[in-house]
Amino acid sequence: ALQNNKSLTTLNLLGNDGISDQGQIKLLKLINDVSSINATLQSNHTLRKLHVKDYDRKEVAQTHINIATLINERNQYNPEAAGKEKVIASQLDSETRAELAYLQGVNRSLYSEINPLHLPEVLALVGLHHGQELLYVALKSS
Repeated sequence: ALQNNKSLTTLNLLGNDGISDQGQIKLLKLINDVSSINATLQSNHTLRKLHVKDYDRKEVAQTHINIATLINERNQYNPEAAGKEKVIASQLDSETRAELAYLQGVNRSLYSEINPLHLPEVLALVGLHHGQELLYVALKSS
Protein backbone atom coordinates (compact mmCIF):
# COMPACT_ATOMS: atom_id res chain seq x y z
CA ALA A 1 0.00 0.00 0.00
CA LEU A 2 2.80 2.45 0.86
CA GLN A 3 4.83 1.56 -2.24
CA ASN A 4 2.24 3.17 -4.53
CA ASN A 5 1.44 5.96 -2.09
CA LYS A 6 0.89 9.32 -3.78
CA SER A 7 -0.55 11.31 -0.86
CA LEU A 8 0.96 10.32 2.52
CA THR A 9 3.94 12.59 3.18
CA THR A 10 4.60 11.92 6.89
CA LEU A 11 4.62 8.68 8.84
CA ASN A 12 5.60 8.89 12.50
CA LEU A 13 6.17 5.54 14.20
CA LEU A 14 8.21 6.86 17.14
CA GLY A 15 7.41 5.24 20.45
CA ASN A 16 6.39 2.05 18.72
CA ASP A 17 8.85 -0.37 20.28
CA GLY A 18 7.43 -3.23 18.24
CA ILE A 19 9.32 -2.21 15.08
CA SER A 20 12.33 -4.49 14.74
CA ASP A 21 15.54 -3.73 12.88
CA GLN A 22 14.18 -5.90 10.05
CA GLY A 23 10.99 -3.84 9.99
CA GLN A 24 13.05 -0.68 9.80
CA ILE A 25 15.03 -2.13 6.88
CA LYS A 26 11.76 -2.99 5.09
CA LEU A 27 10.69 0.66 5.47
CA LEU A 28 14.07 1.76 4.12
CA LYS A 29 13.62 -0.53 1.12
CA LEU A 30 10.20 0.99 0.55
CA ILE A 31 11.66 4.45 0.03
CA ASN A 32 15.01 3.46 -1.48
CA ASP A 33 15.19 -0.06 -2.89
CA VAL A 34 18.71 -0.72 -4.22
CA SER A 35 18.03 -4.19 -5.64
CA SER A 36 18.19 -2.60 -9.11
CA ILE A 37 18.22 0.83 -10.72
CA ASN A 38 14.62 0.26 -11.77
CA ALA A 39 13.66 -0.62 -8.19
CA THR A 40 15.22 2.62 -6.97
CA LEU A 41 13.34 4.61 -9.60
CA GLN A 42 10.09 2.89 -8.56
CA SER A 43 10.61 3.39 -4.81
CA ASN A 44 8.28 5.68 -2.87
CA HIS A 45 9.15 9.32 -3.62
CA THR A 46 6.16 10.87 -1.80
CA LEU A 47 7.05 10.13 1.84
CA ARG A 48 9.07 13.13 3.09
CA LYS A 49 9.20 12.29 6.80
CA LEU A 50 9.48 8.76 8.14
CA HIS A 51 10.35 8.51 11.82
CA VAL A 52 10.86 4.95 13.00
CA LYS A 53 13.24 5.24 15.96
CA ASP A 54 14.79 8.10 17.87
CA TYR A 55 17.73 9.25 15.77
CA ASP A 56 21.06 7.86 16.79
CA ARG A 57 24.09 8.04 14.50
CA LYS A 58 24.60 4.31 15.07
CA GLU A 59 21.19 3.62 13.53
CA VAL A 60 22.40 3.02 9.98
CA ALA A 61 18.96 2.21 8.55
CA GLN A 62 17.40 5.36 10.05
CA THR A 63 20.28 7.44 8.64
CA HIS A 64 19.54 6.10 5.15
CA ILE A 65 15.81 6.64 5.68
CA ASN A 66 16.55 10.27 6.59
CA ILE A 67 18.68 10.74 3.47
CA ALA A 68 16.01 9.24 1.18
CA THR A 69 13.19 11.30 2.70
CA LEU A 70 15.33 14.44 2.41
CA ILE A 71 15.72 13.70 -1.30
CA ASN A 72 11.94 13.24 -1.52
CA GLU A 73 11.41 16.57 0.23
CA ARG A 74 13.83 18.42 -2.06
CA ASN A 75 11.98 17.02 -5.07
CA GLN A 76 8.45 17.01 -3.66
CA TYR A 77 6.90 18.30 -6.88
CA ASN A 78 8.96 16.08 -9.16
CA PRO A 79 9.00 12.37 -8.22
CA GLU A 80 11.04 11.53 -11.33
CA ALA A 81 13.80 13.90 -10.17
CA ALA A 82 13.69 12.28 -6.71
CA GLY A 83 14.20 8.86 -8.30
CA LYS A 84 17.14 10.09 -10.36
CA GLU A 85 18.73 11.76 -7.35
CA LYS A 86 18.37 8.54 -5.33
CA VAL A 87 20.06 6.56 -8.11
CA ILE A 88 22.97 9.02 -8.18
CA ALA A 89 23.24 9.22 -4.37
CA SER A 90 22.78 5.56 -3.50
CA GLN A 91 23.49 3.44 -6.56
CA LEU A 92 26.43 5.33 -8.07
CA ASP A 93 28.21 5.98 -4.77
CA SER A 94 29.96 2.64 -4.24
CA GLU A 95 30.32 3.02 -0.45
CA THR A 96 26.68 3.98 0.07
CA ARG A 97 25.49 1.24 -2.28
CA ALA A 98 27.57 -1.37 -0.46
CA GLU A 99 26.05 -0.34 2.87
CA LEU A 100 22.49 -0.30 1.50
CA ALA A 101 22.98 -3.57 -0.39
CA TYR A 102 24.22 -5.23 2.79
CA LEU A 103 21.23 -3.95 4.77
CA GLN A 104 18.74 -5.00 2.08
CA GLY A 105 20.36 -8.36 1.30
CA VAL A 106 21.33 -7.45 -2.27
CA ASN A 107 24.44 -9.22 -3.51
CA ARG A 108 24.93 -8.46 -7.18
CA SER A 109 26.81 -5.77 -9.00
CA LEU A 110 25.00 -2.66 -10.11
CA TYR A 111 27.03 -2.60 -13.31
CA SER A 112 25.78 -6.02 -14.43
CA GLU A 113 22.39 -4.49 -15.25
CA ILE A 114 23.73 -1.53 -17.24
CA ASN A 115 23.88 -1.77 -21.00
CA PRO A 116 27.58 -1.59 -21.95
CA LEU A 117 26.76 1.19 -24.43
CA HIS A 118 25.55 3.35 -21.52
CA LEU A 119 28.47 2.57 -19.23
CA PRO A 120 30.60 5.59 -20.26
CA GLU A 121 27.70 7.95 -19.43
CA VAL A 122 27.12 6.24 -16.08
CA LEU A 123 30.80 6.41 -15.20
CA ALA A 124 30.84 10.09 -16.18
CA LEU A 125 27.96 10.66 -13.72
CA VAL A 126 29.92 8.89 -10.98
CA GLY A 127 32.93 11.14 -11.61
CA LEU A 128 30.80 14.27 -11.78
CA HIS A 129 28.80 13.63 -8.60
CA HIS A 130 31.19 11.61 -6.45
CA GLY A 131 34.72 12.54 -7.57
CA GLN A 132 37.66 10.69 -9.03
CA GLU A 133 38.24 8.34 -6.12
CA LEU A 134 34.81 6.72 -6.48
CA LEU A 135 35.14 6.84 -10.26
CA TYR A 136 38.23 4.61 -10.00
CA VAL A 137 36.32 2.24 -7.69
CA ALA A 138 33.45 2.16 -10.20
CA LEU A 139 35.82 1.48 -13.10
CA LYS A 140 37.35 -1.41 -11.17
CA SER A 141 33.88 -2.83 -10.41
CA SER A 142 32.59 -2.55 -13.96
